Amino acid sequence: MKTFLLVLFLGVFLVATDVHAGKPTCENLTGEWINELGSTLTISKIGKDGKIDGTYASPSGTGGKPVALIGWSNSLSPKAGKDNVRVVSFSVHWGDYGSVTSWSGACSIKEGKPTISTIWNLVRSNSDFAWDHILTNSDNFNPK
Repeated sequence: MKTFLLVLFLGVFLVATDVHAGKPTCENLTGEWINELGSTLTISKIGKDGKIDGTYASPSGTGGKPVALIGWSNSLSPKAGKDNVRVVSFSVHWGDYGSVTSWSGACSIKEGKPTISTIWNLVRSNSDFAWDHILTNSDNFNPK
């Protein structure tokens, strides 16, 4: 009986301390982030090499269905007197829409909360004009 209770306690403890149980931070990017337009960036895993796995769901133009993303995160040990951030980059292949979007930016604390500030480029295969294949803008993501 004692063994069973110990195993049960450890199981509850491990579930309670799962990295996905809390909101993401700049130190631990895993979890759900949301931008100004209501798109959800879900970082499900970051490998030891910095490789990011996750999904991206955009309610604008794609119906909000989560699409796989791939990316990278990197940082150095903080240095005194420097502005130290975690850098992030990820891309989404939009399948039947014929486009790819890539975001690059950094995570830092803004107005008291973790924020991934990015610039993005959306490249589309079909456009009305030769100069209109690449769209560029910016997004800020905060914990959902």
